[in-house]
Amino acid sequence: MAPPSARRPTIMDVAERAGVSKSLVSLVLRDSPRVSDERRQRVLKVVEEMGFELNLAARSLATRDSGTIGVLVSDMHNPWAFDVADAARTVLEEAGHTVLFSAVTAAGRGVDQSILQAFRDLRVAGLLVVGTVPDKAPFSRAVSGGAVVFAGGGPDYIDTADVVRSDDAMGLTMVVEHLIAQGHENIVHLGGLGGSVGRERVDGYSAAMEEHGLSRHIRVVDADFFQQSGYVAAQRALGSSRSKHQRPTALACINDLAAFGAMTAADERGIEVAVTGYDNIALGAMPRLGLTTVDPDSSTIGVTGAKTLLERIHGEGSGFVHHSVTPKLVVRTSSLLGL
Repeated sequence: MAPPSARRPTIMDVAERAGVSKSLVSLVLRDSPRVSDERRQRVLKVVEEMGFELNLAARSLATRDSGTIGVLVSDMHNPWAFDVADAARTVLEEAGHTVLFSAVTAAGRGVDQSILQAFRDLRVAGLLVVGTVPDKAPFSRAVSGGAVVFAGGGPDYIDTADVVRSDDAMGLTMVVEHLIAQGHENIVHLGGLGGSVGRERVDGYSAAMEEHGLSRHIRVVDADFFQQSGYVAAQRALGSSRSKHQRPTALACINDLAAFGAMTAADERGIEVAVTGYDNIALGAMPRLGLTTVDPDSSTIGVTGAKTLLERIHGEGSGFVHHSVTPKLVVRTSSLLGL
């Protein structure tokens, strides 16, 4: 029979072996400047010898917060969200915080309250919410002091919360103007779903079409941010009952994943059509896809979101801030098809 596993050392064990108080060990583990170098080195040596690991939950009970920041991603299936989250993580870790990632939604159930409860129990210092969420209130309740920043979502909360986001209307305007410059007029937008981001991209598409005298060609086929949705929407837009003359010559998609689905649908039907996306995820740059897309500058969104959150945690600034990040068009082969 195997011997019972050894008991994990506690902060009291470290204090006893180092010959110091529990409070001093706690100060060392929090990297407090109030501890002398000699005592700090003595405690750290014992910590290493005993293999002591600080428990975040225990620390959160002993202090006002755990020094931890939660990064919540609204869509685990979209690589764009992780581009934003990873850029934010670098800034937050460099500031000395532990960063915990999680999905913010449970499939088919909206906001996952168990995740928010876990962050509440840990007394996290703040939350960075990446992507579109239906309601901001649960996130504010999950943190002490309400340090929450929304990054990469729509304009819903710009008057009631700190928001960092791409100018989605501008992004679709760039797409439409690029396609018109390529000679396209019958441009269909696959999108409209997915909350305020989807609606704003529709607005950008429609305004650009009207600006160029193409109101008669405005058509939005419902699609959200998933590949299957783009596939189904493209099938509808390119329906076999339509003649070649009636069919759209370009599909401006709500995001890159939907664009991949649209490209598949067009390939299956043997139809040559220009396709564009939005988000500039890495897969779209592969030569076989060559997806023309809008780069929302995910890195800047993540970095700015993290810096804004740190300012709130440290009590800096007053009033809610709204950072609008300017996107840029990335032209590849998918939109350069001959008419």
